[in-house]
Amino acid sequence: MSTQRKDTLEKYFKPLLTSDKLSNALLWLSIALSFFLLYVGDSPKLKSTLNVIFIVITLLYFVISNFTSLYLARRAQNKRMTHLISNSFGVLLDDEETNLYYNNSQNPSVTRLGINVFENALFSNTIAAKMVIAERIKIGSFVVLSVILMSYRSTSLELLAIIAQTLLTTTILTNWVKLEILRHGFEVIYDSCRTLFLNSSTRDDLFTSQIFNVVMKYEILKASMGINLSSAIFHKVNAETTVEWERIKTKLKL
Repeated sequence: MSTQRKDTLEKYFKPLLTSDKLSNALLWLSIALSFFLLYVGDSPKLKSTLNVIFIVITLLYFVISNFTSLYLARRAQNKRMTHLISNSFGVLLDDEETNLYYNNSQNPSVTRLGINVFENALFSNTIAAKMVIAERIKIGSFVVLSVILMSYRSTSLELLAIIAQTLLTTTILTNWVKLEILRHGFEVIYDSCRTLFLNSSTRDDLFTSQIFNVVMKYEILKASMGINLSSAIFHKVNAETTVEWERIKTKLKL
């Protein structure tokens, strides 16, 4: 087998992440325009122009965000599942191939499937834990700003309404909550996998059902939250987390 890492899944996740970034950029641009429209003065022409731009940006955000979640994300996750099953059971379900995407020496089996998801849970939990820090800072900044503005009587209600609308009617607050749930879910699944392989000395029907249980929980969690994990953070933590994974495999004799 080749010792060079080959990841054909990247061609599916790269456009997904790019589209996701574009969608977020449009969201923040629309929020910035909402604030700017509050202070543009009494120029009807300028306000009319900015409102047209705002509508266009909102429509673009609607189209791109839905294209991202309804097509690109589903396509990428379906391919990831195909490669997971192919690698776990040593079968070809398509004409693509990954190498060293999963790192364990088990023969094709349900056990290998469980170890692959164990590895996924470790990496996913590490990435989500890093991502949630930025989201907490973002939400915390909005809350602090709101408290400061509300403490001044001169603050216009329109400004406070825009801040409240930004938090409650956009995906900012929702994505933070989803990311918190995702991080906690990955942590629980990782702990479950660790306990499963730590205590299992036999390969019986109960062990098989427990593996399928954690696999389904992992896939349902990812599908239901719809949060795309950061590729930039993955590349930053990849080397360190790989070392941690090798240590875990050695300790658990996987």
